[in-house]
Amino acid sequence: MRAQIRAARRALPAEVRAQRSAAMADAVRRYLEDLAPVVRTVAAYCSAPDEPDTEPLLAALVADGIQVYVPVCEPQYQLSWVQWFPGVEVVRSPRAPVMEPVGPRLGLELFDEVATVFIPALAIDTDGLRLGQGGGYYDRFLPQIEQFPVQVAAMVYDEEVVASGTFSVAPHDMPVDLVITPGGARHFLG
Repeated sequence: MRAQIRAARRALPAEVRAQRSAAMADAVRRYLEDLAPVVRTVAAYCSAPDEPDTEPLLAALVADGIQVYVPVCEPQYQLSWVQWFPGVEVVRSPRAPVMEPVGPRLGLELFDEVATVFIPALAIDTDGLRLGQGGGYYDRFLPQIEQFPVQVAAMVYDEEVVASGTFSVAPHDMPVDLVITPGGARHFLG
């Protein structure tokens, strides 16, 4: 299933991908506007080439006065977090096919301040379970933030929200709180 979704994403024309990414950025901003109190800090990610493009979203959030932190892949499949802003120096990760910002790294203490963490996915089922890229970083990360009052939102295209049971899940797989698609935000009951 991962290969099929990746192939479908690669087949999207650039203009369609840009339109969908812009719609997802709008959906995130609408979701954050509805949260109270005012959101000041979020965690997100720098998209890989075959993921919905997050750069317009990250730039829009910073323009809205929100501090944005994105992950850096560390040894043993751990994540640290670096502030992202337009023009920040980025380098290719030695551990994953993504670009990562250069700067001071923060650990889990960041999540005392984060309202929502936006994470990548290949698909989300109707129970809120996530099919990831297969690297295991987020499978290890999500249990580490359970004690924080943070919402977990996966970002996929509309057609990547699939019926429960479409893909296999493991006992350690954790559901997300909501999914963001070009069509908007959808909350899962939990």
